[in-house]
Amino acid sequence: MNVPDYTQEPFEWYKKMRQESPVFREGNAIHIFSYKEISEVLSNYRIFSSQFRDRLGHEMAEMLNQKTTPSILILDPPVHTTLRNLVNDAFTPATIESYKDRVRKIASDLIANMRNGEWQDEVTQFSYILPITVISEMLGVPQSDSGIFRTWSDKLATSLGRGPDIETQYEMADYFYSKIDRNGNGNSLISRLSRVEIDGRKLSDREIAGFAILLLVAGNETTTNLITNALLSIYESPGVYSEMRSNTGYISSVVEETLRYRSPVQSTRRFAKADTELHGTEILKDDILFLYLGSANRDETIFTEGESFNPHRKTKRHMAFGQGIHFCLGAPLARLEAQIALEEFSKKVASYEVKTPEPEDRLDSDIMYGFKKMIIKPEFQNK
Repeated sequence: MNVPDYTQEPFEWYKKMRQESPVFREGNAIHIFSYKEISEVLSNYRIFSSQFRDRLGHEMAEMLNQKTTPSILILDPPVHTTLRNLVNDAFTPATIESYKDRVRKIASDLIANMRNGEWQDEVTQFSYILPITVISEMLGVPQSDSGIFRTWSDKLATSLGRGPDIETQYEMADYFYSKIDRNGNGNSLISRLSRVEIDGRKLSDREIAGFAILLLVAGNETTTNLITNALLSIYESPGVYSEMRSNTGYISSVVEETLRYRSPVQSTRRFAKADTELHGTEILKDDILFLYLGSANRDETIFTEGESFNPHRKTKRHMAFGQGIHFCLGAPLARLEAQIALEEFSKKVASYEVKTPEPEDRLDSDIMYGFKKMIIKPEFQNK
């Protein structure tokens, strides 16, 4: 089967597969496109495992384990539950709310620095800088290192689904080791992770480094792509931007529709721990399951006219942040950043144009959907 990467638009392919083969076997790979079956897999960690480091082979796993433990993305309970509980307090509603004013200030300043009526790359000027600044401040690392953060983040995002980038993970682990402070009383996320304890259990240095890597990459890539994908989707949909400008309460619906329509994360994977069955297809132990979240988010049985961008739609139960025990820990922060970014943009920018991105402008990824570059021309109201 010719599986497109996300330098191409995958949505017609998704639609064809949902109609013809919603669960499709190819060797020991099971490709799943329908909402119902993807939901079933994500909700059943006892049968469908995330622990892919276990499958890398002893030598490769040992190389990775020298510097970091597996992230919570690729762990099953009970270890997943323990580690997630240790970091949950960093993402409580009150904690996320405390960043609101700072996110707004960063977004406002970035937009003020855009050039009125000129073509420019909004990714490097806006949608990348906003989340990398926020996550850097949260972690307690200097934003002046954002250049190397982007290099690392892009390398790891590109490697997703293609095998681990050990060199980059080593570099990032060493960087974050130097930030661990067991005896300090700072309020940065790394400082708090260095001190947190539940039932006598503390995080090891390798676990802290693993969390920091995950948060830097996930806190940057997904939100960058969410903001960029939103600006493109809004531009392609007449009437949406003018409604945003007249009604800021509408913007949260625009964010949710972007998450559904152009999900930053288009696919994820699991492997079967036992024989089972899905949609009449036999699943064998050790089969790899490819779950196309971007397809589930347009499934016609769930979303009426799912191929259209409609922020007014009532059904919003998309899977952009996953489902079940691996539902994205940073989802509230991503939503907050995207909503504030669009609020500030729509307040200051009367209208804008977008040049259709070229294939080479897209992320080179088997999993992420977004753009390395998107050229826009903003026209400011009073500038």
